[in-house]
Amino acid sequence: MNPAVRRVEYAVRGPIVTRAMQLERELQQVTALCVYPELMNDKSIPSDAKDRAKRLLAACGGQSAGAYSASPGIELVRQHVARFLQQRDGVAADPQNIFLATGASDAIVLLASGSGTSRTGVLVPIPQYPLYSATIAELSAVQLGYYLAEEQCWALEVAELRRVLAKGRQHCCPRVLCVINPGNPTGQVQSRQCIEDVIKFAYEENLFLMADEVYQDNIYAKGSAFYSFKKVLSEMGPPYSKTVELASFHSISKGFMGE
Repeated sequence: MNPAVRRVEYAVRGPIVTRAMQLERELQQVTALCVYPELMNDKSIPSDAKDRAKRLLAACGGQSAGAYSASPGIELVRQHVARFLQQRDGVAADPQNIFLATGASDAIVLLASGSGTSRTGVLVPIPQYPLYSATIAELSAVQLGYYLAEEQCWALEVAELRRVLAKGRQHCCPRVLCVINPGNPTGQVQSRQCIEDVIKFAYEENLFLMADEVYQDNIYAKGSAFYSFKKVLSEMGPPYSKTVELASFHSISKGFMGE
C-alpha cells in the first residue's frame, strides 16, 4: 500500500464521527436486547445495556417490544423526554404533552382542509428546509413564505411576518406560523427578544406556533445561545402562556449528546 494513503484524513471521518459510531453500536445493543431478549444471557453484552433494555421492556405491554403502545408513545420514554426538557428549560414539562414519532419530519403534520379562501395557510421561512414546502403541497395547504433578512445574519423580522400574513389573507386562511431555530439551512440563532416578539405576533393574530428546534445542540457562534419557545412562552406568563398554542420539535438524529 502507498504509505501516503495511510496519512489521508477525510474530514467527515474524524474523532467526533468515530465516537458517534461507537455510541450507535451501544444503542444497537439495547435495541437488539429489546427485540431478542434471549440475548440477556450473552455475557459479551455490557450489563448497563441489559439494565436499560430491561427497563424499556418493563414499560412495554407484555414486556415485548412488539406490543402496541399508546398513540403518543411509551410512557417511560415520554417521562425521560419530559425530564430532559425540564432540565433544559427550568420549566415544568408534562409527559402527557409529549408525542413520540419516528423523527421530527414525521411529527410535523399540518392539518389542512377546505378549498378556496378556507384553505390553511402556513407561514414558513425562506430559505427553509424543503420538508415544509413538500408537506404543505401534499396536504393542499398554502405556503406563505416570509423572507429572512440576509443582511442581518438571516434574522426574523415581525414586519415581514405582518406583510406576508396580510397578503395571505387575501386568498387563504393563515393558521400556522413555522419558525426554524436554529435555522436550517441558514444557521441563525434567534435572540430571546426575537422569540418574544414572534410569540406576541402569534398571540395577536391567533396563529398556531410550530417551533422546529432540532438543531438546538449545534450552536457554535460566539455570543449565541439557544432559548426554547416553550421556556420563553412559559416565562412570559399570561395572557401569552395561557393562549398561544405551541408545538415544538426536537430529534435525536441531530447533534452530539451523551449521558
